[in-house]
Amino acid sequence: MSLRMLNLRSLTCAALGGLLLVPALSMAQPAKGANKFLGNITPNNIFMTYWNQITAENAHKWQSVEGTRNSMNWSGGDQVVNFAKQNNILWKFHTLVWGSQYPTWINNLSQADQLKEITEWMDAAKAKYPDCPMIDVVNEAQPGHAPAPFKNALGGDGSTGFDWIIKSFQMARERWPNAILIYNDYNNCEYGDQVDWTYKLVQAMIKAKAPIDAIGCQAHDAWRLSTSTVKGHIDKLASLGLPIFITEYDIQVDDDTRQANIMKEQFTMFWNHPKIVGITYWGMTNTWRKGTELFKSGNSERPAVTWLKDYVKNNPNPPNDFKSLLNLGGTGVVKSIENSLASKVNVSTIGKKQIVINGLNENAQMELVALNGAVVYRGTLSGKGNDCIALNNSLSGMYLVNVKTAAGNISKNIIF
Repeated sequence: MSLRMLNLRSLTCAALGGLLLVPALSMAQPAKGANKFLGNITPNNIFMTYWNQITAENAHKWQSVEGTRNSMNWSGGDQVVNFAKQNNILWKFHTLVWGSQYPTWINNLSQADQLKEITEWMDAAKAKYPDCPMIDVVNEAQPGHAPAPFKNALGGDGSTGFDWIIKSFQMARERWPNAILIYNDYNNCEYGDQVDWTYKLVQAMIKAKAPIDAIGCQAHDAWRLSTSTVKGHIDKLASLGLPIFITEYDIQVDDDTRQANIMKEQFTMFWNHPKIVGITYWGMTNTWRKGTELFKSGNSERPAVTWLKDYVKNNPNPPNDFKSLLNLGGTGVVKSIENSLASKVNVSTIGKKQIVINGLNENAQMELVALNGAVVYRGTLSGKGNDCIALNNSLSGMYLVNVKTAAGNISKNIIF
């Protein structure tokens, strides 16, 4: 969500108080057990009736945490994360690097000190949430959106045109080796020129072997366009080989019938698109822009959400080409590696046909898995500290390396 439309009526996480400390009652939760998630933002006592993923609307943004230099307040973010963990649902950190809702005191620092503060910010987030499952690493970087004014501290545009974004993702991967790292933006599944910009960015990142795992499309304006137009733009982004997340969808229509009709048409496309892993709707009642709310006073359902919960409940197995990316299993929890072995093992590629695995000191079994779940290689590693695997065929795009040892299992993303 861009500050260009931020409505201060939105609830701050601090205002949520102790509500988040008690697990919500799970009455319906239509996406429970589905192979995609259905999410929302601000928790309340009916949240778990409808959603199985949560993104903090504001609480994890840098300005919210460190508005005053060297004074960090994680209380709002902790409430959201605790809510997710208590209810065993997936959560996303939103966001690390953004040119809006960042602490403006950084503007007065030298580039060297800016980089130091960015590093401290990421280190603090890592220390607070080492098991974070998903992260919007960079948000709205397109010129004219909200690129970080401190981007030169991260390398500026550089030789790729996107060096600062690549650097941000590299820094994130160093701290969260198993998180799903996402580039998130608005209008990038709606308007051709902005779709093209995201396409060029991600294409350059893949070429540079930057650790990007997914593309986030906020989709705030999708409701204004035909579903076929939006689908065509998603298809273009998906051709890059990465999964798509619909991250901030909403429908700004006051008329109940029209909002419901748009929901039926567009959400059906989202839910059944094989490259889309999950959809997050941006708000429930006190939403950031009038007309997008799904509930009236007293949590009375508008027709759009009544249809939504029934549709998802009755369609739990939509196509999903990235089943190995998320292990939903009815809980919405991403696979996590909880042993220290993962941080000691490094996986890299040489060209398009070789994988190098460093750091193992015991025999292990390895699988190379495409994001559609297909195993393209299976073999045994020597565990002598340096294994080089030669593949029969050239590969391109992102794959998962799964290593099974007696000490535990490791999963790493690699890009050829």
